Amino acid sequence: MQHDPFGNLTDWGVVLDILAELVDNGQLSECQPGLIRILRFKGNWRLREEVLNRVRAIQAPSEDLIRQVLTILTDDNTYYEARIIAGDTLMELLKNVPAGSYGEFTMSARKVIEKLKSTPQPPFFNEAIDRLYSAVAVPSMLEN
Repeated sequence: MQHDPFGNLTDWGVVLDILAELVDNGQLSECQPGLIRILRFKGNWRLREEVLNRVRAIQAPSEDLIRQVLTILTDDNTYYEARIIAGDTLMELLKNVPAGSYGEFTMSARKVIEKLKSTPQPPFFNEAIDRLYSAVAVPSMLEN
């Protein structure tokens, strides 16, 4: 299995077909470098949204994949819907990281959330940030 079987991303119909085939065959996790490339590609919103929705099911997300989802969440030049989907995806991905890495990733997410909350955001995006914060917040009983 190639780590990036997607080819030319401007031919998005073919890429969506390959993505669906990988999901159907349970091979999506093996192609994380290609998925990251799609997430970095700003030339097609449909591809980015589809990948954001599909990677939620990956049982062992790579550090690079999680960081790319965080990048989309914080990118002020990305439209809000994609950023909201990235936040929802991040919540799902964090459920699947190994226990040893969970603290590091949630700390990174909390820093991103704090940065986002320090500037005014539209109410609908602020709600998404609050949902993400609730998912990664350290319970106060554990802090003592």
